[in-house]
Amino acid sequence: MTRDLALPLVRGLRAAGVEKIFGMPGGGPNLDMIGCAEEVGIDFVLAHGETAACIMAASYGRLTGTPGVAVVTRGPGLTSAGNGLAQATLDRFPLLLISDTVSQANAGRVAHQRLDQVGAAAPLTKWSGTLGVGDPEAVVNAAAALATAAPAGAVHLAFDPTVAGDPAPELPMPAVVDDAVLERVRRRCDSARRPVVIVGLDAARHVMGVRAALESMNCPILVTYEAKGTIPESWPSYAGVFTGAVVERPLLDQADLIIALGLDPVEPLPGPWSNKAPMVMLHSHPIDAAYFGEPEVVVGSYDEQFKDLLGRCHSEWPPRAGRETCDRDVARLEYPTQGLSPHEVVRTTRKARGDALLTVDAGAHMLVAMPLWETDDADSVLISNGLATMGFSLPAAIGAALARPGQRVVCFVGDGGLAMVLAELETLARLRLDVTVVVLNDEALTLIRLKQKQNQGGDMAVVYGAMDFAAVACGMGVPGSTVDDAESLRVTLDAAGPGPSLVDARIDPSGYAHVMRVTRG
Repeated sequence: MTRDLALPLVRGLRAAGVEKIFGMPGGGPNLDMIGCAEEVGIDFVLAHGETAACIMAASYGRLTGTPGVAVVTRGPGLTSAGNGLAQATLDRFPLLLISDTVSQANAGRVAHQRLDQVGAAAPLTKWSGTLGVGDPEAVVNAAAALATAAPAGAVHLAFDPTVAGDPAPELPMPAVVDDAVLERVRRRCDSARRPVVIVGLDAARHVMGVRAALESMNCPILVTYEAKGTIPESWPSYAGVFTGAVVERPLLDQADLIIALGLDPVEPLPGPWSNKAPMVMLHSHPIDAAYFGEPEVVVGSYDEQFKDLLGRCHSEWPPRAGRETCDRDVARLEYPTQGLSPHEVVRTTRKARGDALLTVDAGAHMLVAMPLWETDDADSVLISNGLATMGFSLPAAIGAALARPGQRVVCFVGDGGLAMVLAELETLARLRLDVTVVVLNDEALTLIRLKQKQNQGGDMAVVYGAMDFAAVACGMGVPGSTVDDAESLRVTLDAAGPGPSLVDARIDPSGYAHVMRVTRG
């Protein structure tokens, strides 16, 4: 019976463009699905954990423009996938999770691993439902389309061959332009003389149109973490990264209009919005803009609306105002250290792996990596910003390497984040992926330590013992090296050939406090 349902399920996935499924299966229905997937030409990638499998799948989907698909077993399989569902939903990555479940036919007598899995997944997803015998191919097609529809996110299907199942989820209605709002925004743009543009993650899905609209604008352009690369950083208008923190306030204080192009409310830090300039938000779909006060929100097509609106602005900014702002802010991050600084790690790795796609974990190192890793390439940096979860960058690097065969991948991760997903080094070795894992190792939860106050647990709350990540990597089949200065790092990176490798960079964290003050206050 499960095979009869699994075949139309995987046919629906294949019709949606799915070529890989990630997961950690249990028995029975999971394995039927994997076997049927193989028959229709869909590969299976085995992970060591359910959340890691979800991040691999969602990252793969984010880079291929298809729904990333993960499969897990019932009970602990579904609950262990929770962080992966949340990451996809809050970071706007497309993910379709299919779980086994205690069937309704057996639920009356089987209590083992019996949970309301549809209900458990609902708060973490765009939609959660049961996949039964009622037109499973259509339900899978609709679920896959919903996962990729803006804003992208997670969708969950509980696989139960004993019921009809839920009807296919509905897709959001196309956006309708409000002509009155559009006219008010036109007048704002007509009168602007010192506009500043913020490019966010929704705009990253429309990179060619966005670049065409902004290329001739002589005004500073800030880019969020998740939109990094959407605007080439070699442009004279590029002004650096936007996080909603203090570092960009001097620029925004000079603006007479802030134009947010695809800026998602999940992207800024959760502080007050204190910018005084009026704000217009241009977006492909409706958003909750309450974080930003009372902006004007135009919803519509990037190609049809936004080039016209941006072209109305008459900028009086000096030439290269954006580039000069960026260079000044980056220079302010510098801090002398006795040992290997995170700044040196980022710059040395960037020079050695200039053509690489980058994944970045949550932690203090991201405050250095995001502004210092320069790129002109769209979709070349992946980070968990909406959820800001540790343990993201290694599974994301695996998904990215599979999505972009032939392109090198660099994974920046702290010691705390890598320890959460350490077993996935074996996945990296087994798949022989061209991923360089760089561990910024300072034996602590340094970002949390920087926020720690008196009487909040001291070192026991944030400091780890020493761990030899290079030795662990070697034990899992990944060549590992340890470095403690920039020259050793350079030599190690230059010597590494294609394939997986790990560099355990023993850093001096003393500069992080300075970076925190400069960027976040």
